[in-house]
Amino acid sequence: MMNLLSIDTTADLCSIALQAADQQYTFHESRPREHAKILLPEIQQLLQQAGLTASDLDLIVVGRGPGSFTGVRIATSVAQGLALAADCPILPVSTLQSVAYSASLTGAKSIWVALDARMSEWYFCRYQLAQLGNIPQSVSDEVVIAPKDLQLELDPQAVLVGNGWQTDYPLAESLQHFSGQVLGDILLPHAQHSLALAKQLLESNSAQAVAPEEAIPIYLRDKVTWDNKPKVGS
Repeated sequence: MMNLLSIDTTADLCSIALQAADQQYTFHESRPREHAKILLPEIQQLLQQAGLTASDLDLIVVGRGPGSFTGVRIATSVAQGLALAADCPILPVSTLQSVAYSASLTGAKSIWVALDARMSEWYFCRYQLAQLGNIPQSVSDEVVIAPKDLQLELDPQAVLVGNGWQTDYPLAESLQHFSGQVLGDILLPHAQHSLALAKQLLESNSAQAVAPEEAIPIYLRDKVTWDNKPKVGS
């Protein structure tokens, strides 16, 4: 079996998963603004637990955004450096799709993901579970948008996930009385789920790994904000 590493630092969570043969090793902690300091040491710790070195990696999965500009950049840079050292490819995975995948494990079929983008905006996308497999397929574009500006045809079967639904940002009138099911324990991307999603994407030929220099982060917007208000659900 391949040795796979998954990294996501697109939010306050520092999330890492390593699959070595049939064993998995994980690190998943809320460490806001510490990603640059702890990411590589924690990866090295997991590799050591598995009896591996970075050169043993066969594939690196990275949360390519959207998310915190700094967090996305850190994860991408670390993934590229490790991949170059290991001479292995990278599979960038959407953070929104990763959260949707987490929801799909509960049996959800129609999944609306909203992640807190600050400045009274969400990163938002709608997904539908594919008939075959367990891969959430996007049925809308990934956008950064104020919730009050969302124009949606409501789906009573929709399951709402992501920390965006816990913010107090003004909502579009159609959402104010929407009674969709909110999964309050699925708030942010988890590297272990991103790893499982990546394996399914590769097995179904729904995505292809790329050379390290071709792993491009997705920010959705150019404006960056830092404030003292913690992100909801971080």
